[in-house]
Amino acid sequence: MSDFDPNETLRQLYDRIEAASSEGLTEVALAQCEEALELLDENEAEVEEFTHADFLMLAGHTHWVAGNLEDAQRSYRGALEYEPDRIDALLAVGVTLFHLCRFEAARAQLEVVSAEEPEVGEAWYYLALLALRRNDPALADNFFRRANELEPERWELPVQLPFEEVVGIVRNFYNDMPPELRKALEGVPILAEERPAEALLYSNDPPLDPLLLGLFDGTPLPEQSVFSVELAPPHIYIFTENISLLGGTREKLEEELWITLKHEIGHYFGLSEEELAERGLE
Repeated sequence: MSDFDPNETLRQLYDRIEAASSEGLTEVALAQCEEALELLDENEAEVEEFTHADFLMLAGHTHWVAGNLEDAQRSYRGALEYEPDRIDALLAVGVTLFHLCRFEAARAQLEVVSAEEPEVGEAWYYLALLALRRNDPALADNFFRRANELEPERWELPVQLPFEEVVGIVRNFYNDMPPELRKALEGVPILAEERPAEALLYSNDPPLDPLLLGLFDGTPLPEQSVFSVELAPPHIYIFTENISLLGGTREKLEEELWITLKHEIGHYFGLSEEELAERGLE
């Protein structure tokens, strides 16, 4: 008589997958997800605690952590094929679609979640972001407040400052820089915009994250030469609305604006993400 217990094996796999994913061991975690799915196929009648959808959700989360959003979406949709009414899968698909810049599809998914489970703060928060992209700030404010009421520590209210005032803060930061730094930045426009335009988002494949705080667009200074030809000069973008979404106080907003500005200037001077992180400019 065999002592094999598929339920215990699946519990162990679930824990190992979570640990591997959190440690960035993407291939290990995904291989264990496949192992779990095969085990479910072979022992479905004996399994009590887990479903295929559970491990497809774990695969989706693993892809998400690794930045593979298309693969994450496919895994979340796979979970929905097994359990069409599963709210966490509906939510995950909606959020992933938003970050893939498929805004109308994301909205359709998230409206289903908000109707079926109105206590899910994340759905309201992302519906607020979508309302902002449709230039409906009143509706966005309503949705932000719902999310904040449901989960105040997770979904802080955006800092409310007029766009012109935020632009003035960025301008003052630039003017306060040492003259030699401003000299080095001559010919590099610093553009403050509320949010990334869709044309800019889709200029990259895969699309850029719509919640970008800032962006350096162009050839870094160390890579430029007299022989390089660019259709447009380098640009630095600061996305003020996205920075305001970080919530908190005016002081926090100013701090994040300053960090973002320095971060993108760092990219212009050729610093990598790792080098910027070492300087506290994540």
